[in-house]
Amino acid sequence: DAGTALHQEALAERFGVSRQPVRLAMESLRASGWVEAGRGRSMKVAEMSAEALADLVAVRRLIEREALAAAMPNRTDRDVLEATHLQERIEIETDPKALEELDSAFHAVLYRAGGNPRLLVLVDELRREDRRPYHTQQPDTPIRAVWTRQHRDLLAAVRDDDADRAVSVLDAHLAHLIER
Repeated sequence: DAGTALHQEALAERFGVSRQPVRLAMESLRASGWVEAGRGRSMKVAEMSAEALADLVAVRRLIEREALAAAMPNRTDRDVLEATHLQERIEIETDPKALEELDSAFHAVLYRAGGNPRLLVLVDELRREDRRPYHTQQPDTPIRAVWTRQHRDLLAAVRDDDADRAVSVLDAHLAHLIER
């Protein structure tokens, strides 16, 4: 989570390595914007600025709309069924890590019929950059209700083979990320 302190000694002990590889990894993460200087010699998980989030969401909207549009002509009833089952699990999940994995799987199922593995890798990389606070999306919260409605609307459009509506719903879903 953003702001979490990262201590080299603790990480080295946890992973059973010396501090040198941890120091190199932390420097790489700092250069990529994932961590920033904390108190003393510690590092902390960086928060994403509003501008960086807006830029990321703009790119995700382009890429994920393309992935969904490419997948729609090839999607199968099995894809819809699998996405529906994932959504049902999402709606009851309380563990933030499991929720993140289920959400990624939900979108991956919708995009994979496009048959472009590079595009799927790019989508996955962009999703990982988001650093969405899944811990705030517990059942019975307003954000989860919005997210559930958006996913259900997306599933309905996909089930109806309405590519234009599906892409439009997905775009609105992704645009909503900026509002958080």
